[in-house]
Amino acid sequence: MTKKQPRAAIYCRISGDSEQEGLGVVRQEEDCRTLAQREGFSVVEVYVDNDISASTKSRKPRPSYNRLLADAKAGRIDVILAYSNSRLTRRPAEWIELIELANAGKIRIKTYASGEHDLATANGRAMALTVAAWDAREAEETAEKVARAHKQLAESGKHIGPRPFGWDFNEDRTLRVNPAEAAVVRECVKRVLAGEGIWKITKDLNARGITTSTGRPWATQVLRRMLLRWRNCGLRSHQPMGADGKRNGPVTLSTGEWEPIVDRETHERVIAVLTDPARKTNNRGTAPKYLLTSVAYCGECGGHVVGTNEFTYTLKSGKMRHYPHAYKCPKTGCMKVQRNMADVDNHVERFVLALLARDGVRLLGGDPEAADRARERIAALKAQLDLAVDRFADGEWTDEQVSRLTARVKPQIEAEEAKLRAAQPDPSESEWATSDADRLAAKWKAADVETKKALIRRLRVRVTINRIGPGNASGGYDPDSVTITRD
Repeated sequence: MTKKQPRAAIYCRISGDSEQEGLGVVRQEEDCRTLAQREGFSVVEVYVDNDISASTKSRKPRPSYNRLLADAKAGRIDVILAYSNSRLTRRPAEWIELIELANAGKIRIKTYASGEHDLATANGRAMALTVAAWDAREAEETAEKVARAHKQLAESGKHIGPRPFGWDFNEDRTLRVNPAEAAVVRECVKRVLAGEGIWKITKDLNARGITTSTGRPWATQVLRRMLLRWRNCGLRSHQPMGADGKRNGPVTLSTGEWEPIVDRETHERVIAVLTDPARKTNNRGTAPKYLLTSVAYCGECGGHVVGTNEFTYTLKSGKMRHYPHAYKCPKTGCMKVQRNMADVDNHVERFVLALLARDGVRLLGGDPEAADRARERIAALKAQLDLAVDRFADGEWTDEQVSRLTARVKPQIEAEEAKLRAAQPDPSESEWATSDADRLAAKWKAADVETKKALIRRLRVRVTINRIGPGNASGGYDPDSVTITRD
């Protein structure tokens, strides 16, 4: 009677494969097949996790390893083959799970380079866990060295990584401004600060044939990330890994070894715009269709309403029933919160235009007097610093005296600059700061949905669509059923 060959599964993994060629895992598979042939195993499947770390620091899932483990638990394989212990896993906790499977008679584990640990014995289990612990230590030490090196590079202001949009590489891989791309960055910054949506800018760049630094078309999130990077204003940012293995630690900034494309104050305004939750629709990939979707609220549950498409329905009697565009609450418990879209939009339009005509100058025009006071204070403080530098150059002041004055004056300048930003009207809103009703009506008619939504949010107009009552379930639009206030 022929003895049945043990069913073997080969597991291959490599942490880094920047070229995505898979050569490392191919060599591992060849060695494992040699081992299988030598031991008399029948290879039933090969599991590959390419370019994925198995260290304790990594949070990236290993789908093939998880599938391998599931097949071992289900009894579909008898032996796991790997090139070495560290290729299988560097995590002691995962070795404990493998040991439990071995003790249950589910699997054996053999490696091409590390041999075989007899997991049925205490000594073999201890050896396996010891090796895993040292593998984990090696991986963690490497990660710590890499993290320290990146921190040091960041503090020195050096650029690492591929060519960023807006700059070219010099021969020594330092950065020099690419005039054509820098002009695109400044254009995009200006358009964002003017209230234009990322989706619209992205569409325009692609239509003009302007590509990313890698030659690809722009995507909305790619453009957003480019505009948010501190590099644009000449700063090198560094964010270490947090305890959960994700980049969520504190961000530190240092002066970069390159010329900025925009000034820091402008860049901070861009960050404020693109990270403002009230403007999140500007970052979407398509133009918004309905004015009050994700703006108006349900009077029952307090959630946002959504816009619905119009459609025509044929009844069993053969009659046609038309359902126009409407706003409704998407929750099943709020089915009676629904209104004709045109009626609600017209109601909100009248409220907004009346508010602007009555109070738009005050709400959107900024505070010119406060802005002038801030500018004067900034000029006076900067004059103090200039005078200190002149006295230092003339030998009247020491370096320590200049440093002390700078440390005291610089925070005052930053505070006044913040006051100036708060007092200046947003360029995207200042055109609405007029009491001319006809001009406002014309601007509203010409504006796109995105601009109108942003204006409603900026004016803090709250629209609440209430439940349909028995008196207006089938009648005309009742303005009292939609509450419009200012927060």
